[in-house]
Amino acid sequence: MVEMGSKIISIREEIYNKLAQLKGSEDSFSDIIEQLIQRCRKDPLAHFGIGKDVPVAEAEDFEKAITDARKERKRAATQRFQETWEESQ
Repeated sequence: MVEMGSKIISIREEIYNKLAQLKGSEDSFSDIIEQLIQRCRKDPLAHFGIGKDVPVAEAEDFEKAITDARKERKRAATQRFQETWEESQ
């Protein structure tokens, strides 16, 4: 392992305690922070093409279910608005 320079940082005690809970006996705080940073990085292409093996009919059914759910939410919201409006008149 190549030793690199170090920096002193200030963190709140509650954050220190949370990091300490994540830290194993063999880990350094730098190791834990590095792991957390790696988890936060997102690869925008990581899921690209994930649905390429889904049959077209299944994908169309899924899309229709989403469209139907949106229509139903809109219908229910419109109905609630109308009921509320009628009650206030």
